[in-house]
Amino acid sequence: MSTSRSKIILVLKQHGYQGFRLTPFCNAMSDDSSNYKAYFPYSSARQGQTEMMIEIEKAVNLGINICAEAPNGFGKTCVTLSGILPWIKRNNGKVLYCARTHRQLDRVIEEMMEISKRQDVSGVSFRGRRHMCLNQFVLENADFVAPISEVCGQLKATGRCSYYEKLKRAGDPEDILEDLSKKVLTAPEIVKLAESKSMCPYEMAKRLAKVVDVVALSYLYVFDPWILDVFLPELGTSPSKMVLVQDEAHNVPATALDSASDSLTLRIIRQATREASDGPYKDGTSFELNKALTRKLLELSALMGDNDERTIDPVELIESVVLSAGFESSDRVLHHMVEHGAKIKRGLLKAGKFPRSAIHRVGDFLLEWVKVSKKKEFAFIIATTPERGSAKRVSLDRVALDPTSVTGPILGRIHSSVAISGTISPLDAYAEMLGFGSESITATFQSPFALRTRLGLVIHGLDTSFQNRNKSMFERIVEHCLAVVNATPGNTGVFTSSYSIARSLIENGFERRLKRKLFIERPGMKGNDNDRMIEEFKSKGDQGGTVLLGVQGGRNSEGGDFPGSTMDSVVVVGVPYAKPTPRMEALINYYDVVFNKKGRDYAYVLPAMTRAIQAAGRPVRRLDDKGAIVLLDQRFATPFLSRFIPFWLKEAIEVVPDNPQVVAHRVESFFMT
Repeated sequence: MSTSRSKIILVLKQHGYQGFRLTPFCNAMSDDSSNYKAYFPYSSARQGQTEMMIEIEKAVNLGINICAEAPNGFGKTCVTLSGILPWIKRNNGKVLYCARTHRQLDRVIEEMMEISKRQDVSGVSFRGRRHMCLNQFVLENADFVAPISEVCGQLKATGRCSYYEKLKRAGDPEDILEDLSKKVLTAPEIVKLAESKSMCPYEMAKRLAKVVDVVALSYLYVFDPWILDVFLPELGTSPSKMVLVQDEAHNVPATALDSASDSLTLRIIRQATREASDGPYKDGTSFELNKALTRKLLELSALMGDNDERTIDPVELIESVVLSAGFESSDRVLHHMVEHGAKIKRGLLKAGKFPRSAIHRVGDFLLEWVKVSKKKEFAFIIATTPERGSAKRVSLDRVALDPTSVTGPILGRIHSSVAISGTISPLDAYAEMLGFGSESITATFQSPFALRTRLGLVIHGLDTSFQNRNKSMFERIVEHCLAVVNATPGNTGVFTSSYSIARSLIENGFERRLKRKLFIERPGMKGNDNDRMIEEFKSKGDQGGTVLLGVQGGRNSEGGDFPGSTMDSVVVVGVPYAKPTPRMEALINYYDVVFNKKGRDYAYVLPAMTRAIQAAGRPVRRLDDKGAIVLLDQRFATPFLSRFIPFWLKEAIEVVPDNPQVVAHRVESFFMT
């Protein structure tokens, strides 16, 4: 047992197809449902897939966590499910398969459909209430002051949602599932089914989740403490029989921190002041407190720039505001605001109006602000950001610093967790930030793609560091981008380290000199608009090719899937380091303490490299894909940064001189062979 529980680092160093072994269908698909072989639904396993299923099955059987890295296109979803399901079926357990995007959740269900053709398995996918709600009253009125979950809960509690009331009268979840033609359902399919019965889709999905093997859902359901405490008991399975899958696990630390953070804007505080000033909800205590808080924030923000932030003492701020408002006890005032806000919401709901109260929102935020004020795992910030016109957004931010404080509670309750990603190097770092502990397994599985399908170039002599940014440098970057585009038969993606860099490329002639159409990802772009743009971009891959200009860390550089000619080449421009803000400094300092002086690596360098590598992986998605990856910054080849580059890319990289003609020749030759 001690050997099995020790850390295992499995590194398969085959290049291309060296050592490649196809598993015959009869061997891979044994009738024995006690192990992964019975659940893997395809006729043969790619290089490394069998090894990954064995390691995952081993970890789950032992009840320990595993952090596994495998490249894009490896088939991680199917492999992971096949490795976990034997234990789940033997123990009447449940898989919580977490991902970030709807497309990733759909992928889980697609693989479950394939597995269900060979084994009796079931599964459903969740989306948020906003995507699974039929009640127009809720959809038209929910906002940040009154989140949809809160309003939904109040309507259900008072019997005011007809969709929920009809579902309550339906049969048991086993009966609902038994009546369906198949036992694996996506969230849109559940919405369609529920709508046909005038029932609540979200509550129907929750009922079905009680009786299925796999539930595919957003990270927030397990990493938001409030949602977790409500949602987990409703699954009807003991957490000790649950296996948590963290897909694209490189996103988890940031997601965990976001879920434990919060922000209160000056706009909401002013709204609370108006709410308390007159009418049926007039309240002198709330009015004076919010008016004093408004004055204080205006006073502090007047000393700040339009895009600035500063750390602040939370207790000192509250005490000064309470004193200015003429009160003695902050605790009494804030509890009064929460109680008064709750009374307002009950009255609005009773009158058939939307239960929204800014007073409640302010009081609730400030109470939590004071509650965690002495905890070292939080930073407290006042921030300003520019808005349209001359307006300036002012906010108080509670910034969480410790991802393990969020991941730890769920990991301590479940049987085990499987974290998987194509960009999770170095594994030890992520395992530590995920809170996996020293007994976890870490395993790297190499690319099933032949080395000849990947070209990686780093441009020596080109450095996009802030101090080097000038017109000459941007003109040079444009030359390299044009060289790659013109040498690429299909589409090209250009992902810059920031929107400002993208604008600088445009200003220095990139769009003007292109002979192909340019699609530009813009900040604040609506999801539907972006989806339409990407569909058109993809359609040009076999028609001479076109170009997508986006940012590293954006929706298209991480969530986008571009197989075949939909993106033959990708250009990664610069290293996307975060701005050196007070909250970043606080995170680095905190990580230094809890992660043995690794603060800068874990909080600053690793997230930047993960965003860059995610963008770099867009072109190679299938076994027959060929992809050219050009990294326009010599820093990627330095020992300092190359330690964060996964093996599937590192083995393909070569350093070339700062010469666009050389780059064009290498890319053109690559696609001709």
